[in-house]
Amino acid sequence: MLKTICYKSEANSRLELMDFEALFNQTQLKNDSHNITGVLVKKGDLFFQILEGNPIILDTVYEDIKKDHRHSKLTELLNKPIKQLNFKSFDIGYSVIKDTETLYSLQSFIKTLQDNNVENSDFFFKIIESLLEDN
Repeated sequence: MLKTICYKSEANSRLELMDFEALFNQTQLKNDSHNITGVLVKKGDLFFQILEGNPIILDTVYEDIKKDHRHSKLTELLNKPIKQLNFKSFDIGYSVIKDTETLYSLQSFIKTLQDNNVENSDFFFKIIESLLEDN
């Protein structure tokens, strides 16, 4: 059985560029080591993350995320079982998105998921679209 968790939150305004780089590296290493796929998007002061993987591991990781001081106002958007990993083939596993060009690549990837009627793809596409509209 697999699961996906998706949330958005606000970045701590006191964080500096080096703090974000450390967060991105830590997140990528941790998720890769736990076979978690998905994406972390930072757009302005907003974080948006999709996590996929083993439900027990995801729930543990998510509890740690909720307690992390580097963000606040966490809003859970999705937390449910899934049939397959959808983001495993996007940039090979787990990805961090910090720029608009890569966000457009993610939008294109999700559009392909939509075209193949992959679960939750319409939901993810709307969120990515709203992030791009905020440019």
